[in-house]
Amino acid sequence: MFFYCCAPKGNQNNTINFTEVAQGVGKEVVVKYTDSGRLVAIMKAPVFKDFTHIDFPYREFPKGVELIVFDKKGGQSNVKADFGVQYELTNLVDLRGNVKIVTADSVLVNAPQLYWDQKLHWLYTDNDYDAVLKNGAKNKGAGFDVNEDFTNFRSRTNVGTQILND
Repeated sequence: MFFYCCAPKGNQNNTINFTEVAQGVGKEVVVKYTDSGRLVAIMKAPVFKDFTHIDFPYREFPKGVELIVFDKKGGQSNVKADFGVQYELTNLVDLRGNVKIVTADSVLVNAPQLYWDQKLHWLYTDNDYDAVLKNGAKNKGAGFDVNEDFTNFRSRTNVGTQILND
């Protein structure tokens, strides 16, 4: 019998770094969030990757994500993005790429990125955004904060066309 073994050339490392591999993958995932027994949000994604086994645990939604937020009156606002990451330790969800928001009262908001703070029940961005209000008024700005049911919208800077009734 003859055994032959060779070492890799140079500084190549033939070990697998399991922190770069998802510990779980799901398809057509639906996650429901409740607060004191009331359904407050639903997150849907076609693909879900779980990296909660690493030092800074997170869940990734690489093929898009939809967030449906319910207000206390039964209305719902929808947020869609091309990509999302939910960070377990900070309770933040980072939504990126073509973020589109349709609020319960029909306000349309577009931004490249949006954060959802699950603990504080708040959404915000530091990026430019544009909005169209239900009366047709248009607004462009740089950064905003808004509560989860989209009733307290705070724009940091903005310009736009407003429609005023006589």
